[in-house]
Amino acid sequence: MKDIILIYMICAPISMIGSLFIIITWLLYAKLKNSGSNFIFFQAISDFFFTSKYIITIIFYYLNIPQFSDETSSTDTNPYCFSLGLFSQFFGQATIMWSYTMTVKVFHSYFEMKKKNNHNNNNNNNIGNNNNKQNSVDKTLKWYHLFVWGFCLVNATIIGISKQYGPSSTGCWIVGANNPYRFFELVPLYFTITTSIIILILILVKMKKSKPSSLLPTESMRYNQQAREFKIQLMKFVLIFIIFWLPATVLRTLEYFGIEETFFILLDAVSVSLQALANSLVWATSPQFLKLMKRKVVNKPNKQMEREYLINK
Repeated sequence: MKDIILIYMICAPISMIGSLFIIITWLLYAKLKNSGSNFIFFQAISDFFFTSKYIITIIFYYLNIPQFSDETSSTDTNPYCFSLGLFSQFFGQATIMWSYTMTVKVFHSYFEMKKKNNHNNNNNNNIGNNNNKQNSVDKTLKWYHLFVWGFCLVNATIIGISKQYGPSSTGCWIVGANNPYRFFELVPLYFTITTSIIILILILVKMKKSKPSSLLPTESMRYNQQAREFKIQLMKFVLIFIIFWLPATVLRTLEYFGIEETFFILLDAVSVSLQALANSLVWATSPQFLKLMKRKVVNKPNKQMEREYLINK
């Protein structure tokens, strides 16, 4: 228990800072706002609140509020632990689902771009349709919101109504290692991780077969290259989701079958609480962000440089 608390004390604060970094820079700089970064922004919000669960867990620990147990009954659960379990399930699912929507976004936009390029070689059409595409994206985003937040609300509420939140091996969550209600967490994880791996492999194979030319004489070709770069950035976020949520998936699966592994309990505490930090590192090292910061710090913006990132139009 002390080892888990120590991990939370080290990892959670820096991860929350990482999430805030994404949120603040996205809000401050218009050039970072586009159809893909919207998903990153909302995942960062989910990450921030989900990671705050670990800060609350630390506070509960020092207030001697029971939250670590492998009991199979929730009859004696205190309201504080119940509320934290509900909070954790909601924003944990939000983090998972926003990561999954990034996978869907990359898959859809990449193959949509390939289809358009195959049917239209006119360089001016891509740029001329940017505004229409942005309006379409804005309308589509609301359906993503409805899916993510609606799913999380229904998922967390059903478990709450059934009074299944309480102490667990890693803090307040769904009580009982082999509690069937844990499939409300496991099934989405199995599905999203599996489909994300498959989609990433498909996209990587397609990208390997169709590398863009290094010579970009037209604005349309520059647009396509920048769009490709941003899709690669989104794929990195998806890869982080797969890597950092695999330990939690393995742990919960082992627990369900009555196998207790301290290694995976500690690995889960490290990986899930550090996902937000990993996301912020991908965000801060992206070509788009680095060029924007260089322009802000080193160079003064001018009209010509404002055209540098066409995918933001």
